Amino acid sequence: MEIRFVDADNADFLALVQQLDEYYFQVVGEVHRRYAKYNDPHLLNARMAAYQGGKAAGCGAWKKIDDQTAEIKRIFVAPDCRRQGVASALIRALEQDVAAHGYTRAILETARTTDDSAALYHKLGYQEIAYYGSPAGAENCRCFEKMLAVEESRT
Repeated sequence: MEIRFVDADNADFLALVQQLDEYYFQVVGEVHRRYAKYNDPHLLNARMAAYQGGKAAGCGAWKKIDDQTAEIKRIFVAPDCRRQGVASALIRALEQDVAAHGYTRAILETARTTDDSAALYHKLGYQEIAYYGSPAGAENCRCFEKMLAVEESRT
């Protein structure tokens, strides 16, 4: 598997994000539309795409929240690439980049109905926290945090 930083107009990233949006529409319905203005790829600090055998397998991104906190966003794995470690690899790569930029805390949220995602976040060391203001609303999401070690080689 190869994980690459991509720009906001990367066709693979945009195609995966479109699949993510379609998936969330199926899972939570119209509430996903509240996210549109928050999910513009140009507003994200970093975007990544994972590739397996040259094919785009998954995506993820992060966005600065405050001087200590970054939000992990847009985690999605193509259905035929699931259960192969893609999401874990993407999240770890995002965490490393977040820490390299000096942030000490990562937060994220997932739909309340996505138990597989919540189980993965727990496995990766995230702890469930109170609702932190996601546009989905507290009734629709579960929120998580993880404290990160800042990279000593940060510039």
